[in-house]
Amino acid sequence: MKPHTLSIPYSVVDKLPAAERFVYYELCRLAAYEDMTDEDFKIPLSKGELVTSHYRLAKVLDYPYSKAALAIESLEKKGLIEISMINDPEFKTYYVVHIKKIVPDDQPIENEVPYANQDFYWDIK
Repeated sequence: MKPHTLSIPYSVVDKLPAAERFVYYELCRLAAYEDMTDEDFKIPLSKGELVTSHYRLAKVLDYPYSKAALAIESLEKKGLIEISMINDPEFKTYYVVHIKKIVPDDQPIENEVPYANQDFYWDIK
């Protein structure tokens, strides 16, 4: 599996409640890392998109259904994600999530908290 290359500015998630921050990070982790076609639904996805439902997301995250649903709805209201329903009677509860606040690979994240200095940590052997 190819490592993910989506970058999330900390300023985007800084003020989110813990549950929303967790779900947002997990959506970014689960999202397509390049343009592709979803194997289960045969739907073309762009980088930063995934197909899910409230139930499926709750199962994958091992998270209560109601918390997952509330977090998804809140993230959409805050403009961090966009949800598009799938127009297929077989998959009535599934939707495509498009993550809106990611940084392209070729752009640096500006004004972010720098990583800790590696010299600060000592070797534990």
